[in-house]
Amino acid sequence: MRTMGRGLLLLLVVAFMAGVWDARSERGTTPRRAAAPFGTGPVARERTPRMAPQLVSVRIDERDGYDRVVFTFDGSMPGYRVRYLPRVDGPGGRPLPLPGAAFVEVAFEPARVRGPDGRTTFPAGAITPSSPVLRQVRFAGDFEGQVRFGLGVAGRGGVRVSELADPTRVAVDVR
Repeated sequence: MRTMGRGLLLLLVVAFMAGVWDARSERGTTPRRAAAPFGTGPVARERTPRMAPQLVSVRIDERDGYDRVVFTFDGSMPGYRVRYLPRVDGPGGRPLPLPGAAFVEVAFEPARVRGPDGRTTFPAGAITPSSPVLRQVRFAGDFEGQVRFGLGVAGRGGVRVSELADPTRVAVDVR
């Protein structure tokens, strides 16, 4: 009887610890890092994964008071830099045509966007939502392991960056 009681107690302790561990794990849409407040300064995070993650999709979500651009990757989390610029340059250093009064550059490094056939691994066309904040998202190019995008926005209302897991995503919020 005592052995059975100890076994039951051990089982309850293991179940409790598993529940605590699961609650603290990074599953679903749980951010890996808490979302920072909106700001106008640059946001950067350096990483050096073994293999450059591959961008597989870019999508936009309209939220209450801000818009979110979600970059989904296959593989580990890339490093990134998000900042306001007077203009975002495209391939060859030419200004990237973006509608808006302010411009945000989003750069991932290391990252890749081309498959073995040389084609981009996501739809590379401009995304133009009908939003009062986010005017357009446009692929700005890739070179030597760096992938860049330009965001045309209504003004310098601030940006913030969140890291999401399962799948690996970087969310850039603009307001």
